Amino acid sequence: MPANRITVIGNLTRKPELRYTPTGVAVVELTVAENYRRLDTVSKEWRDVSRTYYRVTCWRSLAEHAAGTLGKGHSVIVVGRMYMDEWVGREGELRRTLCIEADSVGYDLKYSSALVPPRTPGPDRQAAAEDRTGRPASGWEVVVGEPPTDEPDDVDEPFDVDGEDVEGRSMVDRIRQEQLATAPASDG
Repeated sequence: MPANRITVIGNLTRKPELRYTPTGVAVVELTVAENYRRLDTVSKEWRDVSRTYYRVTCWRSLAEHAAGTLGKGHSVIVVGRMYMDEWVGREGELRRTLCIEADSVGYDLKYSSALVPPRTPGPDRQAAAEDRTGRPASGWEVVVGEPPTDEPDDVDEPFDVDGEDVEGRSMVDRIRQEQLATAPASDG
């Protein structure tokens, strides 16, 4: 394992924006803020000591999934290769930014829950993978360019665990029922 491998836990400072290179490769740049807090022994309150920002780059399917799933303020865990980007600023000063080329990005489940649909079994898994790479998953909008400034009021949240389907079941109940129906019988 390389010495420059890093795991960062922090919050996204803006909504991910999906772009494509001239050769058609998907790329997303995220900014993750990692906060350092300490307990003030006198007041017994947590105080922000410092904050570190990382520019995180996601490529290919990771970029598409991050753009379709993550949003500003989400608590995430990023694993990847860290490097320092250096450039000369407008006034001739040397500038530096901590960067991470991400291998994995996911929600930090310490602060919220997430529903993940069950994996497609057997040979259908390849077809599902081709479907994902060929076009965005249903219900997700891939943003190219500037994100919209105003959002419609009637948009259904994809992870709305309190929402109900057409039969009146909650989303969590429906997913659990589907998982039970497809689970193999116990030998026991």
